[in-house]
Amino acid sequence: MNEIIKNRVGRTPLIRARKLEKEVGIKNIYFKLEGNNPSGHIEDRLAYLLIRDAIARGKKTICMGTYGTIGGSLSYLSKYFDIKCVFYVPNKKRISRKLLVEGKNVKIIEYGRTYNDCVKESRHVSQKNNWYNANFGLANSVTNMYAVSYVAKELHDQLEKNIDSVFCQTFNGSSISGLHLGFKELWVNEEIESLPRIWAVTTENGNAILESYKQQRKEILTLDPKTIKRTRYSRHMVNANCQNGQEALNAIYDSYGSAIGVSDEELVTHTKHIKTIEKLELTFSNAFPLAGFMKAVEEGHIANGNHVIILDDGKSRLDITVLKKNDLQISYAEFMKRLDEWLMDFTDPVEEISEAVENAFEHGYVIGAFDHKMLIGIAVLSRTRFEAFFPKYHLSYIATKKGVKGRGIATQLLQKAIEVSNGDLSLHVETDNKRAIKLYEKMGLRKKYYRMLYAGK
Repeated sequence: MNEIIKNRVGRTPLIRARKLEKEVGIKNIYFKLEGNNPSGHIEDRLAYLLIRDAIARGKKTICMGTYGTIGGSLSYLSKYFDIKCVFYVPNKKRISRKLLVEGKNVKIIEYGRTYNDCVKESRHVSQKNNWYNANFGLANSVTNMYAVSYVAKELHDQLEKNIDSVFCQTFNGSSISGLHLGFKELWVNEEIESLPRIWAVTTENGNAILESYKQQRKEILTLDPKTIKRTRYSRHMVNANCQNGQEALNAIYDSYGSAIGVSDEELVTHTKHIKTIEKLELTFSNAFPLAGFMKAVEEGHIANGNHVIILDDGKSRLDITVLKKNDLQISYAEFMKRLDEWLMDFTDPVEEISEAVENAFEHGYVIGAFDHKMLIGIAVLSRTRFEAFFPKYHLSYIATKKGVKGRGIATQLLQKAIEVSNGDLSLHVETDNKRAIKLYEKMGLRKKYYRMLYAGK
Protein backbone atom coordinates (compact mmCIF):
# COMPACT_ATOMS: atom_id res chain seq x y z
CA MET A 1 0.00 0.00 0.00
CA ASN A 2 2.83 2.46 0.74
CA GLU A 3 3.96 2.20 -2.90
CA ILE A 4 0.48 3.30 -4.01
CA ILE A 5 0.52 6.23 -1.59
CA LYS A 6 3.99 7.17 -2.83
CA ASN A 7 2.72 7.34 -6.41
CA ARG A 8 -0.26 9.46 -5.35
CA VAL A 9 1.76 12.14 -3.54
CA GLY A 10 2.29 15.02 -5.97
CA ARG A 11 1.38 14.38 -9.60
CA THR A 12 -1.56 16.76 -9.14
CA PRO A 13 -3.55 18.04 -12.13
CA LEU A 14 -3.05 21.39 -13.83
CA ILE A 15 -6.35 22.60 -15.28
CA ARG A 16 -7.13 25.54 -17.48
CA ALA A 17 -9.52 28.20 -16.12
CA ARG A 18 -11.30 28.95 -19.38
CA LYS A 19 -14.32 30.69 -17.84
CA LEU A 20 -12.11 32.91 -15.72
CA GLU A 21 -10.03 33.73 -18.81
CA LYS A 22 -13.15 34.86 -20.64
CA GLU A 23 -14.32 36.96 -17.70
CA VAL A 24 -11.06 38.86 -17.12
CA GLY A 25 -9.98 38.97 -20.79
CA ILE A 26 -6.63 37.29 -20.15
CA LYS A 27 -5.64 34.02 -21.83
CA ASN A 28 -3.86 30.98 -20.41
CA ILE A 29 -4.75 30.94 -16.71
CA TYR A 30 -4.18 27.61 -14.94
CA PHE A 31 -4.99 26.13 -11.53
CA LYS A 32 -2.57 23.69 -9.91
CA LEU A 33 -4.92 21.55 -7.82
CA GLU A 34 -2.98 20.29 -4.81
CA GLY A 35 -6.20 18.97 -3.25
CA ASN A 36 -5.68 15.85 -5.36
CA ASN A 37 -2.93 14.71 -3.01
CA PRO A 38 -3.92 11.66 -0.88
CA SER A 39 -5.16 13.62 2.14
CA GLY A 40 -6.25 16.60 0.05
CA HIS A 41 -3.48 19.11 0.73
CA ILE A 42 -0.11 20.26 -0.62
CA GLU A 43 1.44 19.45 2.77
CA ASP A 44 1.33 15.76 1.80
CA ARG A 45 4.48 16.45 -0.23
CA LEU A 46 6.37 17.49 2.89
CA ALA A 47 4.76 14.87 5.12
CA TYR A 48 5.91 12.08 2.80
CA LEU A 49 9.52 13.31 2.89
CA LEU A 50 9.45 13.69 6.68
CA ILE A 51 8.16 10.11 7.03
CA ARG A 52 10.88 8.86 4.69
CA ASP A 53 13.51 10.71 6.71
CA ALA A 54 12.17 9.35 10.00
CA ILE A 55 12.26 5.77 8.70
CA ALA A 56 15.78 6.24 7.31
CA ARG A 57 16.93 7.41 10.77
CA GLY A 58 15.29 4.45 12.51
CA LYS A 59 12.61 6.56 14.23
CA LYS A 60 9.16 5.08 14.88
CA THR A 61 7.49 8.23 16.27
CA ILE A 62 7.18 11.70 14.72
CA CYS A 63 6.62 14.64 17.08
CA MET A 64 5.88 18.31 16.41
CA GLY A 65 3.87 21.37 17.39
CA THR A 66 1.11 22.16 14.91
CA TYR A 67 -2.14 23.99 14.27
CA GLY A 68 -3.16 21.04 12.13
CA THR A 69 -2.14 21.66 8.52
CA ILE A 70 1.02 19.54 8.27
CA GLY A 71 -0.26 17.44 11.17
CA GLY A 72 -3.27 16.41 9.13
CA SER A 73 -1.07 15.18 6.30
CA LEU A 74 1.22 13.28 8.69
CA SER A 75 -1.82 11.73 10.40
CA TYR A 76 -3.15 10.45 7.10
CA LEU A 77 0.09 9.19 5.54
CA SER A 78 1.74 7.76 8.65
CA LYS A 79 -0.78 4.93 8.98
CA TYR A 80 0.52 3.47 5.71
CA PHE A 81 4.11 3.39 6.98
CA ASP A 82 3.78 2.03 10.54
CA ILE A 83 4.75 5.42 12.02
CA LYS A 84 3.19 6.97 15.13
CA CYS A 85 2.61 10.71 15.57
CA VAL A 86 2.53 12.89 18.68
CA PHE A 87 1.23 16.42 18.10
CA TYR A 88 1.29 19.34 20.52
CA VAL A 89 -1.46 21.90 19.86
CA PRO A 90 -2.18 25.21 21.65
CA ASN A 91 -5.93 24.69 21.55
CA LYS A 92 -7.78 21.62 20.25
CA LYS A 93 -10.75 23.77 19.26
CA ARG A 94 -8.55 25.68 16.79
CA ILE A 95 -7.11 22.67 14.97
CA SER A 96 -7.41 23.56 11.29
CA ARG A 97 -7.64 20.12 9.65
CA LYS A 98 -10.24 17.47 10.33
CA LEU A 99 -7.69 14.73 9.62
CA LEU A 100 -5.80 15.65 12.77
CA VAL A 101 -7.75 13.42 15.17
CA GLU A 102 -6.57 11.03 17.85
CA GLY A 103 -6.44 7.39 16.88
CA LYS A 104 -4.34 4.26 16.89
CA ASN A 105 -1.30 6.04 15.44
CA VAL A 106 -1.98 9.65 16.52
CA LYS A 107 -1.83 11.30 19.95
CA ILE A 108 -2.80 14.96 20.45
CA ILE A 109 -1.59 16.89 23.51
CA GLU A 110 -2.97 20.34 24.30
CA TYR A 111 -0.14 22.46 25.66
CA GLY A 112 0.61 26.10 26.41
CA ARG A 113 -1.00 29.19 24.95
CA THR A 114 0.82 29.59 21.63
CA TYR A 115 2.20 27.62 18.73
CA ASN A 116 5.74 28.52 19.85
CA ASP A 117 5.01 26.97 23.28
CA CYS A 118 4.05 23.74 21.52
CA VAL A 119 7.16 23.75 19.33
CA LYS A 120 9.46 24.28 22.31
CA GLU A 121 7.88 21.48 24.33
CA SER A 122 7.69 19.01 21.44
CA ARG A 123 11.38 19.57 20.68
CA HIS A 124 12.23 18.83 24.30
CA VAL A 125 10.07 15.69 24.37
CA SER A 126 11.49 14.48 21.03
CA GLN A 127 15.04 14.70 22.32
CA LYS A 128 14.11 13.02 25.61
CA ASN A 129 12.32 10.08 23.93
CA ASN A 130 14.56 9.79 20.85
CA TRP A 131 11.64 10.65 18.58
CA TYR A 132 11.83 12.31 15.16
CA ASN A 133 11.59 16.08 15.62
CA ALA A 134 9.48 17.33 12.71
CA ASN A 135 9.33 20.95 13.88
CA PHE A 136 10.54 23.58 11.45
CA GLY A 137 14.23 24.24 11.82
CA LEU A 138 17.22 24.32 9.53
CA ALA A 139 17.08 20.68 8.38
CA ASN A 140 13.30 20.47 8.05
CA SER A 141 13.11 23.86 6.37
CA VAL A 142 15.41 22.57 3.63
CA THR A 143 13.24 19.44 3.33
CA ASN A 144 10.16 21.65 3.02
CA MET A 145 11.80 23.67 0.26
CA TYR A 146 12.66 20.52 -1.68
CA ALA A 147 9.11 19.18 -1.25
CA VAL A 148 7.67 22.28 -2.93
CA SER A 149 10.45 22.45 -5.54
CA TYR A 150 8.84 19.44 -7.24
CA VAL A 151 5.76 21.59 -7.93
CA ALA A 152 7.90 23.81 -10.17
CA LYS A 153 9.19 20.79 -12.06
CA GLU A 154 5.68 19.37 -12.47
CA LEU A 155 4.43 22.71 -13.80
CA HIS A 156 7.25 22.77 -16.34
CA ASP A 157 6.42 19.23 -17.51
CA GLN A 158 2.68 19.81 -17.57
CA LEU A 159 2.58 23.16 -19.34
CA GLU A 160 5.44 22.51 -21.77
CA LYS A 161 5.82 26.23 -22.42
CA ASN A 162 7.22 29.30 -20.71
CA ILE A 163 5.47 30.27 -17.45
CA ASP A 164 5.15 34.01 -16.87
CA SER A 165 3.83 34.13 -13.32
CA VAL A 166 3.04 31.82 -10.41
CA PHE A 167 0.78 32.81 -7.48
CA CYS A 168 1.48 30.97 -4.24
CA GLN A 169 0.14 31.17 -0.68
CA THR A 170 2.63 32.54 1.84
CA PHE A 171 2.89 31.90 5.58
CA ASN A 172 6.51 31.32 6.64
CA GLY A 173 8.17 31.54 3.24
CA SER A 174 8.99 27.88 2.63
CA SER A 175 6.60 27.50 -0.32
CA ILE A 176 7.97 30.57 -2.07
CA SER A 177 11.61 29.58 -1.50
CA GLY A 178 10.82 26.01 -2.57
CA LEU A 179 9.21 27.12 -5.82
CA HIS A 180 12.16 29.37 -6.52
CA LEU A 181 14.55 26.49 -5.87
CA GLY A 182 12.69 24.29 -8.36
CA PHE A 183 12.60 26.92 -11.11
CA LYS A 184 16.22 27.87 -10.45
CA GLU A 185 17.30 24.25 -10.95
CA LEU A 186 15.38 24.16 -14.23
CA TRP A 187 17.15 27.34 -15.31
CA VAL A 188 20.60 26.05 -14.30
CA ASN A 189 19.93 22.88 -16.31
CA GLU A 190 18.92 25.08 -19.29
CA GLU A 191 15.40 23.64 -19.36
CA ILE A 192 13.90 27.14 -19.07
CA GLU A 193 15.32 30.46 -20.28
CA SER A 194 13.98 32.69 -17.51
CA LEU A 195 12.31 32.40 -14.09
CA PRO A 196 8.56 32.97 -13.73
CA ARG A 197 7.56 35.95 -11.64
CA ILE A 198 6.75 34.56 -8.21
CA TRP A 199 3.83 36.23 -6.44
CA ALA A 200 3.74 35.68 -2.68
CA VAL A 201 0.14 36.08 -1.52
CA THR A 202 -0.89 36.45 2.11
CA THR A 203 -3.11 38.45 4.46
CA GLU A 204 -2.83 42.22 4.10
CA ASN A 205 -1.88 42.68 7.75
CA GLY A 206 0.56 40.70 9.88
CA ASN A 207 2.99 38.84 7.65
CA ALA A 208 6.68 39.77 7.82
CA ILE A 209 7.39 38.83 4.19
CA LEU A 210 4.71 41.17 2.86
CA GLU A 211 5.73 44.03 5.16
CA SER A 212 9.40 43.64 4.23
CA TYR A 213 8.55 43.72 0.52
CA LYS A 214 6.26 46.73 0.87
CA GLN A 215 9.13 48.64 2.48
CA GLN A 216 11.53 47.31 -0.19
CA ARG A 217 13.76 45.87 2.52
CA LYS A 218 16.54 43.50 1.49
CA GLU A 219 16.55 41.87 4.92
CA ILE A 220 13.44 40.34 6.48
CA LEU A 221 11.71 42.30 9.23
CA THR A 222 10.47 40.98 12.55
CA LEU A 223 7.04 42.37 13.43
CA ASP A 224 5.62 43.14 16.84
CA PRO A 225 2.96 40.46 17.50
CA LYS A 226 1.01 42.89 19.65
CA THR A 227 0.27 45.08 16.64
CA ILE A 228 -1.20 42.22 14.60
CA LYS A 229 -4.92 41.59 14.45
CA ARG A 230 -5.99 38.04 13.67
CA THR A 231 -9.27 37.32 11.93
CA ARG A 232 -11.17 34.16 11.06
CA TYR A 233 -9.46 33.92 7.66
CA SER A 234 -6.12 35.58 8.29
CA ARG A 235 -5.02 33.76 11.44
CA HIS A 236 -3.22 31.03 9.49
CA MET A 237 -1.34 33.58 7.36
CA VAL A 238 -0.23 35.86 10.19
CA ASN A 239 3.49 35.42 10.92
CA ALA A 240 5.56 38.03 12.74
CA ASN A 241 8.84 36.14 12.39
CA CYS A 242 8.85 34.05 9.21
CA GLN A 243 11.16 31.02 9.48
CA ASN A 244 12.08 31.08 5.78
CA GLY A 245 11.29 34.75 5.30
CA GLN A 246 14.74 35.77 4.09
CA GLU A 247 14.86 32.99 1.50
CA ALA A 248 11.36 33.92 0.32
CA LEU A 249 12.24 37.61 0.06
CA ASN A 250 15.35 36.73 -1.96
CA ALA A 251 13.22 34.55 -4.25
CA ILE A 252 10.74 37.36 -4.90
CA TYR A 253 13.48 39.81 -5.85
CA ASP A 254 15.43 37.28 -7.92
CA SER A 255 12.35 36.40 -10.00
CA TYR A 256 11.23 40.05 -10.35
CA GLY A 257 8.14 38.93 -8.49
CA SER A 258 5.94 40.59 -5.94
CA ALA A 259 4.26 40.15 -2.56
CA ILE A 260 0.60 41.04 -2.35
CA GLY A 261 -1.80 41.15 0.57
CA VAL A 262 -5.55 40.61 0.39
CA SER A 263 -8.26 41.57 2.85
CA ASP A 264 -10.85 39.17 4.22
CA GLU A 265 -13.48 40.88 2.06
CA GLU A 266 -11.41 40.45 -1.10
CA LEU A 267 -10.69 36.84 -0.18
CA VAL A 268 -14.34 35.90 0.33
CA THR A 269 -15.74 37.83 -2.63
CA HIS A 270 -13.30 36.56 -5.24
CA THR A 271 -13.23 32.99 -3.92
CA LYS A 272 -17.00 32.57 -3.84
CA HIS A 273 -17.31 33.81 -7.40
CA ILE A 274 -14.48 31.80 -8.95
CA LYS A 275 -15.40 28.61 -7.09
CA THR A 276 -18.84 28.86 -8.70
CA ILE A 277 -17.83 29.62 -12.28
CA GLU A 278 -14.91 27.17 -12.38
CA LYS A 279 -16.57 24.45 -10.25
CA LEU A 280 -13.76 24.23 -7.72
CA GLU A 281 -13.64 22.87 -4.20
CA LEU A 282 -11.31 24.68 -1.80
CA THR A 283 -11.40 26.32 1.62
CA PHE A 284 -11.25 30.08 2.11
CA SER A 285 -8.12 29.74 4.25
CA ASN A 286 -6.29 28.25 1.25
CA ALA A 287 -7.69 30.56 -1.42
CA PHE A 288 -5.36 33.54 -0.95
CA PRO A 289 -3.54 32.99 -4.30
CA LEU A 290 -6.90 33.12 -6.09
CA ALA A 291 -7.81 36.46 -4.52
CA GLY A 292 -4.27 37.73 -5.02
CA PHE A 293 -4.41 36.97 -8.74
CA MET A 294 -7.72 38.80 -9.11
CA LYS A 295 -6.36 41.80 -7.20
CA ALA A 296 -3.29 41.87 -9.45
CA VAL A 297 -5.58 41.76 -12.51
CA GLU A 298 -7.71 44.62 -11.17
CA GLU A 299 -4.57 46.69 -10.54
CA GLY A 300 -3.38 46.11 -14.13
CA HIS A 301 -0.33 43.98 -13.30
CA ILE A 302 -1.30 40.93 -15.40
CA ALA A 303 -1.18 40.72 -19.20
CA ASN A 304 -1.62 37.82 -21.61
CA GLY A 305 0.88 35.04 -20.93
CA ASN A 306 0.88 31.78 -18.98
CA HIS A 307 -0.24 32.24 -15.39
CA VAL A 308 -0.45 29.54 -12.70
CA ILE A 309 -2.39 29.78 -9.44
CA ILE A 310 -1.37 27.13 -6.88
CA LEU A 311 -4.30 26.11 -4.68
CA ASP A 312 -3.09 24.20 -1.61
CA ASP A 313 -6.30 22.20 -1.13
CA GLY A 314 -8.11 22.97 -4.38
CA LYS A 315 -9.66 20.26 -6.50
CA SER A 316 -12.13 19.99 -9.32
CA ARG A 317 -15.72 19.44 -8.26
CA LEU A 318 -16.04 15.91 -9.60
CA ASP A 319 -17.56 12.73 -8.24
CA ILE A 320 -15.36 9.72 -9.07
CA THR A 321 -17.18 6.48 -8.28
CA VAL A 322 -17.24 2.75 -9.08
CA LEU A 323 -20.34 1.85 -11.11
CA LYS A 324 -22.54 -1.22 -11.32
CA LYS A 325 -24.73 -1.85 -14.33
CA ASN A 326 -27.87 -0.88 -12.47
CA ASP A 327 -26.21 2.40 -11.40
CA LEU A 328 -26.28 3.71 -14.96
CA GLN A 329 -28.73 6.58 -15.41
CA ILE A 330 -28.59 6.07 -19.16
CA SER A 331 -29.24 2.93 -21.17
CA TYR A 332 -26.43 0.40 -21.54
CA ALA A 333 -26.44 1.01 -25.29
CA GLU A 334 -26.01 4.76 -24.75
CA PHE A 335 -23.21 4.13 -22.26
CA MET A 336 -21.35 2.01 -24.82
CA LYS A 337 -21.96 4.60 -27.53
CA ARG A 338 -20.47 7.39 -25.40
CA LEU A 339 -17.41 5.33 -24.51
CA ASP A 340 -16.83 4.55 -28.19
CA GLU A 341 -17.19 8.23 -29.19
CA TRP A 342 -14.99 9.54 -26.37
CA LEU A 343 -12.17 7.13 -27.26
CA MET A 344 -12.01 8.90 -30.65
CA ASP A 345 -8.93 7.81 -32.63
CA PHE A 346 -8.00 5.18 -30.04
CA THR A 347 -11.22 3.19 -30.10
CA ASP A 348 -11.58 -0.53 -30.91
CA PRO A 349 -14.20 -2.64 -32.70
CA VAL A 350 -17.52 -2.62 -30.82
CA GLU A 351 -17.31 -6.32 -29.94
CA GLU A 352 -13.90 -5.80 -28.26
CA ILE A 353 -15.13 -2.82 -26.23
CA SER A 354 -18.26 -4.77 -25.23
CA GLU A 355 -16.23 -7.78 -24.07
CA ALA A 356 -13.95 -5.63 -21.93
CA VAL A 357 -16.85 -3.67 -20.38
CA GLU A 358 -18.85 -6.82 -19.59
CA ASN A 359 -15.79 -8.33 -17.91
CA ALA A 360 -15.25 -5.14 -15.89
CA PHE A 361 -18.85 -4.93 -14.70
CA GLU A 362 -18.83 -8.60 -13.64
CA HIS A 363 -15.28 -9.19 -12.36
CA GLY A 364 -13.43 -5.85 -12.37
CA TYR A 365 -14.35 -2.19 -12.10
CA VAL A 366 -16.10 0.41 -14.22
CA ILE A 367 -15.34 3.89 -12.89
CA GLY A 368 -17.31 7.00 -13.76
CA ALA A 369 -16.49 10.69 -13.41
CA PHE A 370 -19.54 12.87 -12.82
CA ASP A 371 -20.02 16.62 -12.85
CA HIS A 372 -23.34 17.53 -11.23
CA LYS A 373 -24.52 13.95 -11.87
CA MET A 374 -23.59 14.18 -15.56
CA LEU A 375 -21.23 11.46 -16.80
CA ILE A 376 -18.09 13.05 -18.30
CA GLY A 377 -15.45 10.35 -17.95
CA ILE A 378 -15.14 6.55 -17.96
CA ALA A 379 -12.41 4.07 -16.97
CA VAL A 380 -12.79 0.34 -17.64
CA LEU A 381 -10.70 -1.95 -15.45
CA SER A 382 -11.02 -5.56 -16.63
CA ARG A 383 -10.04 -8.62 -14.56
CA THR A 384 -7.38 -10.93 -15.98
CA ARG A 385 -7.22 -14.68 -15.30
CA PHE A 386 -3.90 -14.49 -13.49
CA GLU A 387 -2.92 -14.08 -9.85
CA ALA A 388 0.88 -13.80 -10.16
CA PHE A 389 2.04 -14.21 -13.78
CA PHE A 390 0.34 -11.01 -14.98
CA PRO A 391 -1.32 -8.10 -13.11
CA LYS A 392 -4.81 -8.97 -11.86
CA TYR A 393 -6.41 -5.98 -13.55
CA HIS A 394 -6.01 -4.37 -16.95
CA LEU A 395 -7.00 -0.79 -17.70
CA SER A 396 -8.79 -1.53 -20.94
CA TYR A 397 -10.11 1.97 -21.62
CA ILE A 398 -10.05 5.48 -20.20
CA ALA A 399 -11.89 8.31 -21.93
CA THR A 400 -13.43 11.72 -21.26
CA LYS A 401 -16.24 13.65 -22.86
CA LYS A 402 -15.31 15.91 -25.74
CA GLY A 403 -14.92 19.53 -24.69
CA VAL A 404 -14.01 18.87 -21.03
CA LYS A 405 -10.26 18.44 -21.46
CA GLY A 406 -7.94 20.20 -19.06
CA ARG A 407 -9.84 19.49 -15.83
CA GLY A 408 -7.68 16.62 -14.59
CA ILE A 409 -10.48 14.08 -15.16
CA ALA A 410 -8.24 11.37 -16.60
CA THR A 411 -5.79 11.85 -13.73
CA GLN A 412 -8.53 11.35 -11.14
CA LEU A 413 -9.94 8.32 -12.97
CA LEU A 414 -6.49 6.76 -13.05
CA GLN A 415 -5.94 7.54 -9.36
CA LYS A 416 -9.18 5.70 -8.57
CA ALA A 417 -8.16 2.76 -10.78
CA ILE A 418 -4.84 2.45 -8.92
CA GLU A 419 -6.67 2.67 -5.59
CA VAL A 420 -9.33 -0.01 -6.26
CA SER A 421 -6.80 -2.39 -7.83
CA ASN A 422 -4.18 -1.81 -5.11
CA GLY A 423 -1.81 -0.90 -7.94
CA ASP A 424 -1.99 -4.42 -9.41
CA LEU A 425 -2.75 -3.30 -12.96
CA SER A 426 -1.38 -3.01 -16.46
CA LEU A 427 -2.43 -1.10 -19.54
CA HIS A 428 -1.73 -0.83 -23.25
CA VAL A 429 -1.09 2.47 -25.00
CA GLU A 430 -0.46 3.35 -28.63
CA THR A 431 3.19 4.33 -29.11
CA ASP A 432 2.18 7.62 -30.75
CA ASN A 433 -0.29 8.62 -28.00
CA LYS A 434 2.28 10.82 -26.26
CA ARG A 435 -0.30 12.66 -24.14
CA ALA A 436 -1.51 9.40 -22.56
CA ILE A 437 2.02 8.03 -22.09
CA LYS A 438 2.98 11.18 -20.23
CA LEU A 439 -0.03 10.87 -17.91
CA TYR A 440 0.67 7.20 -17.17
CA GLU A 441 4.33 7.83 -16.41
CA LYS A 442 3.37 10.75 -14.16
CA MET A 443 1.14 8.38 -12.18
CA GLY A 444 3.92 5.87 -11.57
CA LEU A 445 3.47 3.43 -14.47
CA ARG A 446 6.56 2.37 -16.38
CA LYS A 447 7.26 0.79 -19.78
CA LYS A 448 8.27 -2.83 -19.20
CA TYR A 449 8.12 -4.48 -22.62
CA TYR A 450 6.63 -4.15 -26.10
CA ARG A 451 3.34 -5.89 -26.81
CA MET A 452 3.59 -7.42 -30.28
CA LEU A 453 0.53 -8.57 -32.25
CA TYR A 454 0.71 -11.07 -35.08
CA ALA A 455 -0.22 -9.36 -38.33
CA GLY A 456 0.59 -12.16 -40.76
CA LYS A 457 3.57 -12.67 -43.04
